[in-house]
Amino acid sequence: MSVIERDPQKTAATLERWLLTVPVITDVEVRDVAIPQATGWSNETILFAARWRLDGVAEEHELVARIAPTDHSVFLEQTFRRQYTVMKALAQRSEVPMARIYWIDEDESWFDSPFWIMERVRGDIPGDNPPYAATGWLKDATPEQQGRAWWSGVEAIARVHDVDVPSLQLPTGTFPAEPDTLGWQLDHYDRYLHWAEEGTPHQIAREALTWLRANRPPDPAAGPSLVWGDARFSNLIYRDFEVAAVLDWEMTALGDPLLDLGWWLFADHALTTGSGCQRLPGYGSRADTAARWSELTGRSADALDYFLVFAGLRFTVIMLRMGKLLCDIGLVPPGFGYDNLISSALADQLRSS
Repeated sequence: MSVIERDPQKTAATLERWLLTVPVITDVEVRDVAIPQATGWSNETILFAARWRLDGVAEEHELVARIAPTDHSVFLEQTFRRQYTVMKALAQRSEVPMARIYWIDEDESWFDSPFWIMERVRGDIPGDNPPYAATGWLKDATPEQQGRAWWSGVEAIARVHDVDVPSLQLPTGTFPAEPDTLGWQLDHYDRYLHWAEEGTPHQIAREALTWLRANRPPDPAAGPSLVWGDARFSNLIYRDFEVAAVLDWEMTALGDPLLDLGWWLFADHALTTGSGCQRLPGYGSRADTAARWSELTGRSADALDYFLVFAGLRFTVIMLRMGKLLCDIGLVPPGFGYDNLISSALADQLRSS
């Protein structure tokens, strides 16, 4: 269900008017506007096709407009400009498979919120509702194809961690200037949890946060890296079981890259065995995945247990906030944010750590 309802014809007209403000673009036509139903929580998504003349030459493009959230924000802090900046730099200056990012406009008069426009990358995206292990193109694939998808995802994550951050030429202030990146993450999710709880403590999340503060691992020997933040299957576009584009950078940061590897493995567990499905037979084991990631990055995965718990905490806090928003529009019962498959997976992970 979309949080924000927009009229496709009016949206097309607004996009046409905006594109005509871009220098040297003329004769603009926008068509085939589509707004996916599951949109508006972290960013609102509008899919469309556009035809224009650039310096007199006719061009056709398939595009996506991403609009910043307003009243229904999932995240504690607004990172819309950071997402755009990092994605654009990665598309231009890295080996990470990315969509091309065109323009950003922070004038809220167009769509009541800032927005950017990017290339639409065609391909297959694994679903998480229902989970990809229960139905869909990955479930129907052969184990060999599933394995290609899994390892291509791991390789995409490793490419993020191999990025030379100074070479991205990010503007000063893109990320917080925090020498203790893990401490910053812990403090951030403490604040985020307090905000999402709205006065009703989440017992498992509080226990996990206490455990994480008491069991901090050493900082990575190679130092912090760029972190994707939301490293899971449903944020990847695949073509022929190979990653064509990495999506959704709302939680990007500088930090221990095991934040991503832990999230990748925790999310897969929660959305497969944790949701009552059999894990897809072609997927790599936890040990093999950690070994392959270490081979690709040259980094140690010794602290992975810690970051599996941290992934569970982060995901649980997000689901707590999502539960509040979904309850407000009548889609889930009031207790959903405190009792769901993610919080259950966190409890299991905490007990085994």
